[in-house]
Amino acid sequence: MDKVLKDFFISYRGLDQPWAEWIAYQLEEANYSVVIQAWDFQPGSSFIHAMDKATREAQRTIAVLSPDYFASPYTTVEWQAAYHKDPTGQQGFLLPIRVRPCQVEGLLGPLVYIDLVDLDEAEAKEKLLREVHRHDQDQPKRAKPPQAPGFPGKVQHSVAEPQTFPGAFPALWNMPFRRNPFFTGREELLKHLRENLTTTKAAALVQAQAISGLGGIGKTQTAVEYAYRYYHTYHTILWMNAAARDALITSYVELAALLALPEQQEQDQKKIVAAVKRWFTTHDRWLLIVDNADDLSLVEEFLPAADHGNLLLTTRAAAPGTLAQRIEVEKMDLEESMLLLLRRARVLAPGGTIDQASATDRAAAEALAREMDGLPLALDQAGAYIEETQSRLSTYLQQYRQRQVRFLQRRGGSGTEHPEPVAKTWSLSFEKVELLDPVAADLLRFCAFLAPDAIPEQLILDGASELGLRLQAIAADASLLDEAIGTLLRYSLVKRQPDEQTIVVHRLVQAILKTSMDAATQQAWAENTVRALNRAFPDETDYRNWSRCQQYLPHAQACALFIDQWQLTFPEAGRLLNEVGYYLYYRAQYGEAEPLYRRAISIGEKTLGPEHPNLATRLNNLAGLYQDQGKYAEAEPLYQRAIAIDEQVLGPEHPGLATDLNNLALLYQDQGKYAEAEPLYRRSLGIFEKVLGKGHPSTERVRANYAALQEKMKQKGEG
Repeated sequence: MDKVLKDFFISYRGLDQPWAEWIAYQLEEANYSVVIQAWDFQPGSSFIHAMDKATREAQRTIAVLSPDYFASPYTTVEWQAAYHKDPTGQQGFLLPIRVRPCQVEGLLGPLVYIDLVDLDEAEAKEKLLREVHRHDQDQPKRAKPPQAPGFPGKVQHSVAEPQTFPGAFPALWNMPFRRNPFFTGREELLKHLRENLTTTKAAALVQAQAISGLGGIGKTQTAVEYAYRYYHTYHTILWMNAAARDALITSYVELAALLALPEQQEQDQKKIVAAVKRWFTTHDRWLLIVDNADDLSLVEEFLPAADHGNLLLTTRAAAPGTLAQRIEVEKMDLEESMLLLLRRARVLAPGGTIDQASATDRAAAEALAREMDGLPLALDQAGAYIEETQSRLSTYLQQYRQRQVRFLQRRGGSGTEHPEPVAKTWSLSFEKVELLDPVAADLLRFCAFLAPDAIPEQLILDGASELGLRLQAIAADASLLDEAIGTLLRYSLVKRQPDEQTIVVHRLVQAILKTSMDAATQQAWAENTVRALNRAFPDETDYRNWSRCQQYLPHAQACALFIDQWQLTFPEAGRLLNEVGYYLYYRAQYGEAEPLYRRAISIGEKTLGPEHPNLATRLNNLAGLYQDQGKYAEAEPLYQRAIAIDEQVLGPEHPGLATDLNNLALLYQDQGKYAEAEPLYRRSLGIFEKVLGKGHPSTERVRANYAALQEKMKQKGEG
């Protein structure tokens, strides 16, 4: 007896199961027979065997097309089996149906597909059945009666209840925000989040997911985008505000009313919370988004079990522990930042690309994106302001650079999705840190005066004794630094890189912290930071320290800017500039070393006096830099001045003076002024031999220099 074939096998990816079931139900209601994994593959059976059987025992295959469909090797096998039977599509063995936006390419590209994207249920049903019937015209007709036959006995239909249209929002939905038309990037994060939330429970260690990061980094907007992007996979999507206990209780009361629970009128709020939590245990395919869950110890008691649904938290806490699996939201890269800014400012349409903007707008957008360091809220604020005032990006850039914090304090636009500007968004976190851990608050202030990236923890430990009473204790007990960093991590105000033993602070956090201080406080912190760097900067004369010097260099250069800005003239400032200049000189970075040397000399003249040996050392250093660049005229008076200082202060037979004499002799030798060099070498050698001995390395070095000069003089007939 021949086996009766099914009309359709429906091939789909797990994420599109609601669509597959809806399509199957519409087809069976229209008297087609269907085989679908969700209804026909038995638990415990071999999926590969069942799939192979289904493709062989169905006349046609429906491919439910979406971005996820093309990423699965199993669905590829399913549609290719039908395609190879009918590569031209004339017999309709393969019927593609697009349910989510995606590019249909490759072998499927030439095939005409049924497009259900953005249709309502009535339109989608009509189009589906019309196209299926059209494909039926060349197919053998079944002898199925036009009316349903009478009920002959206890027969169970393969569909238990009507399917919800996947294109419709869940009936239970209380999202407080519209979808953001300017949402940009975050594709890998959303993909990772979706994978984590759809992992089978047997394989998942933590079901709840926590989107974590700095205020304004885009946590809430990412959660909103996730809900709108994947709403068709849930029966229920609910939102709660966890900013405070009162907000949580209010959210639960509102949910009880939305869910029509009998306990919604209870006076005892604990009973309402318990009733809502029970609801989550008796229903499935729900998503609960808990926004602003910064106080995890508070939130934990309100969270339902996630056995039948998904929990998604947004939090500034960097360590959710066992409560949830953390997914960190990083700052946007340069291209994403530019796109967001250009689209939000209405320079580009929502789907526009960077190359569609003018060169002037691209340049201004790139500069602004760098200034705002990839912070979405700051970029959104800028775009809203530009749109509202109808100004140009280049004009805004100029004004922003002049009045940065003022612009960060202004929201611009309606701001309904994120009503607070950047400055206010962080101010509450700053206040909480100050109350919770004053040491952490001072640590953040110190970091505000350093370069934002890769702040070495060892720098903090080595310089802590210069940073005031609160931070001085860290110098003696490194565990206090861990505790302070831990407090800052609770609010994502810093990012720790344990392998490198460094921390990172967003540059806008630094800017707002500094400008929240009055001028006297700013200067005090600038001075303390310079003193700390001076104490911590490694010995640059030992090449083994050069890797650490390079690590500390950006922070020392930040100090150099403060020294100029505040005209700092204390001894530690001069010493730091000289040490950093010396390191840069040894790395042949002459252009960067020169202004540091010059400023170090200027500070030394004021703090040490015009006749101090340390000033002579700095003069020698700058002269050596000029000499190596062939700027002999600039070097000579510096060497001569160093000789005069050391001879007067140290005496005529001091090794320091002998070094000065040798340096000037080398300068003359480089210029071919052998007659001027010769007496300087003789005098330098005499001092070293008398004071340090003939075998001392310094003595031998000068002797070698002198011998080289004498050889050159002989060659020229001057000896």
